[in-house]
Amino acid sequence: MKQHHPLLRNKLIAIVTCLLLASLLFPTDSFASSEAAARRPAAQPLKVVMTVRVDPTAQLASSLSIDSPALTKALLRAKYEPADQVTVYPDVEISITQQQGQQKLYRLEKQGNLWDETNHQRLVPTTEAANQLRSLAELLRSQYYGKLIDWSSARELVPRKSIFTITDVASGRSFRVQRRAGSDHADVQPITKEDSRIMKEIYGGAWSWNRKAVLVHSGDNWIAASMNGMPHGGDGIPDNDFSGHFCVHFLGSTTHKSDNPDVAHQLMIHKAAGLVRDYLDQASPALLASSFVEALDHDEPYLLAQIANGLSAEKLTSWTDQMPSIRSIRVDKPNKSKEAPYVDDGALTAQIRLNITELRQSEHRTSYLFQFSRPTAKSSWVLTDVTSGK
Repeated sequence: MKQHHPLLRNKLIAIVTCLLLASLLFPTDSFASSEAAARRPAAQPLKVVMTVRVDPTAQLASSLSIDSPALTKALLRAKYEPADQVTVYPDVEISITQQQGQQKLYRLEKQGNLWDETNHQRLVPTTEAANQLRSLAELLRSQYYGKLIDWSSARELVPRKSIFTITDVASGRSFRVQRRAGSDHADVQPITKEDSRIMKEIYGGAWSWNRKAVLVHSGDNWIAASMNGMPHGGDGIPDNDFSGHFCVHFLGSTTHKSDNPDVAHQLMIHKAAGLVRDYLDQASPALLASSFVEALDHDEPYLLAQIANGLSAEKLTSWTDQMPSIRSIRVDKPNKSKEAPYVDDGALTAQIRLNITELRQSEHRTSYLFQFSRPTAKSSWVLTDVTSGK
């Protein structure tokens, strides 16, 4: 059963307003003469539902049933055209169900067209209908995701000793915590045994250092964040079946051991904000390479596909197929005497080699060589190839 974002329930007025806007933008034919209406064949009714979820496997989803006769009429009259290369919202799906119960699924393009991925074609509605679909998508996404708030501000929204709720965006499960300490990020602890039990279930029944994209609900604020799932360090709340604390990171947070933000935490934070694509489009080749490794380590095939959007389908599949056999993978810290790879600001190609330690059936060391390109010096870097081996 789908779980709907609790924030939607608190913002029903926004959805109703949006539907009223749809009615205004797409007026019905109620003012047409009955004689003219009688001459027109009755339009076959459609049920149009827009759904947002962070990735196809996520249990947490927000759905909106679009009740606009004019919009459904525009979709009925829309024409198909071939489409192979498209730019879509990676998290928005639209289902159209006809009266006979036949349902088709589409991805929403950034221009407002509906892309039929299976048949490689797009449904092209009117400009007004396309704009309305885009507006509804942005509204629904804003209800689903958390806000990207820098740690310097977030720390004031979750002050020490405050109690707040954490929601895992993948499972939709929520539990309560208290912030106990932390200057570079929030050190928090589950409140009760039940909170600890839910958190452990989110991690599949075993504590883990893996990062997870989460929403922090404090007061009226829903903040994009990332947590790990390993009890460590000092304790403070008795009888909660959690020995120690765990860490919650926000935009710009750092770990205890580094002055630089943790790559995996920052990926998950942007995932919780619905801004992974924006984040990757601004990333350097070095950050993209490190993010690729983190996606492998965290068993995130959908995230890996976004990072490696320049790889061929066959090459990407060869990497995602390896995920089940990788127990852990990490980038070896470079020797302090070695400088980080330098990429000229005006370069159109780049190459990054990372030394890697993999744990499959046994631990071994290897290296990954990443190839990047971009059409102009102001364009985003695109990962075009990855090979492993010394």
